Amino acid sequence: MAEANIKHKDRVFRMLFGYEKYKENLLELFNALNDTAYTNPDDLEINTLDDVFYMKMKNDVSCIIDNRIAIYEHQSTWNYNMPLRGFRYTAELYNKFIMENDLDVYRRKMIKLPTPQYVVFYNGLEKRPEKEILRLSDSFIMPCSEGEYEWTATVYNINDGHNKDLMNKCKILQEYATMVAKIREFRQKGCELDMAIEEAIEYCLLHDVLKDFLLENKSEVADMLRMEYDEARTMNHLKEDYYEEGVKDGETIGAMKAKISLICRNLSAGITAEQIAEFMGEDISFVRKVCDAIGDNPEKCDVDEVVEKLIKG
Repeated sequence: MAEANIKHKDRVFRMLFGYEKYKENLLELFNALNDTAYTNPDDLEINTLDDVFYMKMKNDVSCIIDNRIAIYEHQSTWNYNMPLRGFRYTAELYNKFIMENDLDVYRRKMIKLPTPQYVVFYNGLEKRPEKEILRLSDSFIMPCSEGEYEWTATVYNINDGHNKDLMNKCKILQEYATMVAKIREFRQKGCELDMAIEEAIEYCLLHDVLKDFLLENKSEVADMLRMEYDEARTMNHLKEDYYEEGVKDGETIGAMKAKISLICRNLSAGITAEQIAEFMGEDISFVRKVCDAIGDNPEKCDVDEVVEKLIKG
């Protein structure tokens, strides 16, 4: 995994747990979640997805150890599509596993796969329970029989004061939660974002919270935090503006998503943008914008991702 990927605006969580040089943190997190006692970080192999999906579809951390594949993601906004994302991440990692081991899926003999584990660490402002199990089957249009098919996302609330047992087992996770809580505390006291981040980092250094990590990466961490908070604030404002404009113009976001889905299906069928615009009675410029946002793989179109791209302009 690249040590610093400015292009993709790496997150502090991913740096703490996904960089090769800090993989003892990931081993500690794995042990905390699975009640294991592995001690050698070299036994852990870190894998990350290439840019197969859009940036926000990229998983934060994944690893393979003891014939298990663990995918860990950090989220500061709540999203009910987490099981679907985890399903896609794991399918892509299984594809890599099959290719790297030169396995033939068409042979009669069963291929043995690493057991998957998909965990999301949530630290957003929306109040959520300590732990939730989200199920992919909840999004199925037609319900299936119980046990017929399932995929889950286990979501832990890692805001400061939550999941104390897990935090006690993983000191780095607890200290990360403390740093985030301190940024919010200083913001609530009226500090501007830059000052709140600086004050939180100084607090952490003074109280031995992520001290070694921050001494080594202080300026880089500050930049990452600033980008995370700025991006979240900008997206929230844009979504509010978009929603207000949509309602004012008589078109809700739901209607927009329906149009995008229809365009995706038509593109997948090989229909041109001009033909789609004529068929739908839409302005060709709008259809072309949607096509640009969808990219070269309309069959893998993620409607929410396309909406966000359109919002960003």
